[in-house]
Amino acid sequence: MKQFLTVLRFELNTYFKNKSFLITTFILMIVIVGSVVVPTFFINQKNDEAIVDVSNDTLDATTLGIVLSEDITKNKDSFLQMTPVHWKQYPSKEVLSNAVKNEDVVAGFVLHNLKEYSYIVNNRSLSDDWSLMFENSLKKWNKKMYLMEQGLNEQQIMQLDQVNIKHDEIVLGKDSVQSFGYTYVLIFAIYFLILFYGQMIAVSITNEKSNRAIEILVTSVHPNSLIFGKVLAGAIAGLIQMTLILGSGFIAYALVENKWNGQLDFLFNIPGNVWITYIAFGLFSYLLYSFIFGALGALVSKTEDISKSSMPVMLIYIVSFLIGIYGLQNSDTILMKIASFIPFTSGNAMFIRVSMGNVVLWEILISFGLLVVTCIFIGILAAKLFRFGTLNYGNPIRIRSAIKNIKNQ
Repeated sequence: MKQFLTVLRFELNTYFKNKSFLITTFILMIVIVGSVVVPTFFINQKNDEAIVDVSNDTLDATTLGIVLSEDITKNKDSFLQMTPVHWKQYPSKEVLSNAVKNEDVVAGFVLHNLKEYSYIVNNRSLSDDWSLMFENSLKKWNKKMYLMEQGLNEQQIMQLDQVNIKHDEIVLGKDSVQSFGYTYVLIFAIYFLILFYGQMIAVSITNEKSNRAIEILVTSVHPNSLIFGKVLAGAIAGLIQMTLILGSGFIAYALVENKWNGQLDFLFNIPGNVWITYIAFGLFSYLLYSFIFGALGALVSKTEDISKSSMPVMLIYIVSFLIGIYGLQNSDTILMKIASFIPFTSGNAMFIRVSMGNVVLWEILISFGLLVVTCIFIGILAAKLFRFGTLNYGNPIRIRSAIKNIKNQ
């Protein structure tokens, strides 16, 4: 135990004294806090502007050109006000086309009659929806004209369009719409944590092996203390870093929550049972993969071999991540239920099922039990692979060959 604590303390000091670790943590905290706090300086201003009735004469953010037919010219102001842009009228299609070509206006419309128009644009992008906007306005205008022909005045038509519909929502299970935001963010957080720190653990062990420092360490420290100390140090450092980064965002939101008027609750209002599941499954999934990365680091002699050696493990976790992303759309599929009981994928799958779907307690307990047992088994196996691989140099050792040699010893 004393050797383990010594290794753990040394590795933690290595992380916390690393300038890139500290700078990255600080910058990400500033970015998170700034993303939450800075917009609040403009929210009130935007709300105040939204209350003011802005007419087309003062709204110059976007300018569109238009050529009107004779039957609508007399009511052009009423028609143009139905579309919230600044309009510039032109006498003919040719003049409007030149204006669009010269970029005097963003785009233009030629209104032949109340049910036919031409859309003129210089370069049309995928996000171009001006034509759809104009068509909707034209449909509203035709509806208005029809109702006026039936004897309704503008005030009566306005009252028809302003009918207040009241409704309430009764969600008997989980509200996936409400929980999607924070589930998505937390899944990405554990994704970067496992892949980033897993690689760091592997690189750390390989560096010590390549410079022969591992030979001195294994003669004075038990290999189990080395592998467990290095892996747990990486786990603790990663968890502290993620806690500081995410925690800064939660603290910042708590201070300015009133100014947001609950608009970010979908990210920060996380139920307690979701947190418990995320911490439990995320921690042991992280340890599971960290032990594997640590063993892989001991089976290679050069840092350039780590990426090739660790690729299968990375692919396994990427598959787990993609299953989780797929499960965000529907967390109660057969695939998600199966994945939630496989230790290599349960960290994402079971967390998503708890956060967004329906799952009973015995399923959570069985899944967590399988994950813990697998993590312990992989930890013991990783210690044996570490002991075998630290003093073997040359070409990377395959896991299958290493396990066969361990059995024969």
